[in-house]
Amino acid sequence: MVSDEKLHLPLEEVNRFAKRDPQKFIAYSESRYRRQIDEVADQFASSFPQHRIILLSGPSSSGKTTTSHNLDTALEARGISTFPLSLDDFFFDRDQAPLLPDGMPDLESPELVDTALLDQTLSDLFKNGSADFPIFDFKTGKRSAETRHFEYDDHTAIIIEGLHALNPLISEKPALKEAMRLYISIKTEYYEGEERILSTRQLRFIRRIIRDNNFRGCPPKGTIAMWKNVVRGEEEHIRPFRTLADVWIDSVHLYEPMLYRPIAEKLLTPCLNDPDSEKEARVLLSALEKFTPLSGVRLPPDSLLREFLENL
Repeated sequence: MVSDEKLHLPLEEVNRFAKRDPQKFIAYSESRYRRQIDEVADQFASSFPQHRIILLSGPSSSGKTTTSHNLDTALEARGISTFPLSLDDFFFDRDQAPLLPDGMPDLESPELVDTALLDQTLSDLFKNGSADFPIFDFKTGKRSAETRHFEYDDHTAIIIEGLHALNPLISEKPALKEAMRLYISIKTEYYEGEERILSTRQLRFIRRIIRDNNFRGCPPKGTIAMWKNVVRGEEEHIRPFRTLADVWIDSVHLYEPMLYRPIAEKLLTPCLNDPDSEKEARVLLSALEKFTPLSGVRLPPDSLLREFLENL
């Protein structure tokens, strides 16, 4: 069982590092995250092939997608082939989603995952050495008529990534009971003395606002409007199972509030004139203004933060 204790990072210290040598600060932050990936890969490799599945769970904007890719690369370097699998592809059609009390579809519910199909497909894969995996079409909100065929052998590990990967509705399925369980989120918060300046959830919120604007065609007002329901889903369906993980990966990159500040100011300032998003925008902007802004810096091409950013 992993600890839920947060790391408190002094604001003065990170601002000092950012001013002194921003590229060195970036390199240190990146290596801090990479060390965690290597440690997980070593731990998994030591028990492979007795254990051949990794379950990777975490809340919105925690870095699951990039971390899945990075684990794939790390395991390949250790001689283990990998098959990345997203739980999203096992979604029921969106019109089958359970309803919230207000009649809206609950798109945060684990009941959206066809757990029976997941278990059966994995069982067929291990028994027959091959199986056809579903593909979910997010544009139509339905399962595609096409499937993805996969051949399996004893030299291959499967990395299953998704919001609900540690939920017992999924993790206790027979094919998954012996999986290595990973939880990824931000586990570091920024403090000025005894005052918390930026919480883990607020930092993920900023990530989500920037990512949605850059890659999902959703402006900040839209992300702010849906965030309350995202948080509700986390509290009900994701966070209760975080301590069941074997390992908790802290996806924070210590320099990211400095990097986000000028981007978030541009995106969130117009929200100050909107009564539905003004409060949330003001809180985030107030926190970010305490960080030394970074601009003109270079990120590694495979940085996790590129999951949220573009053209850096």
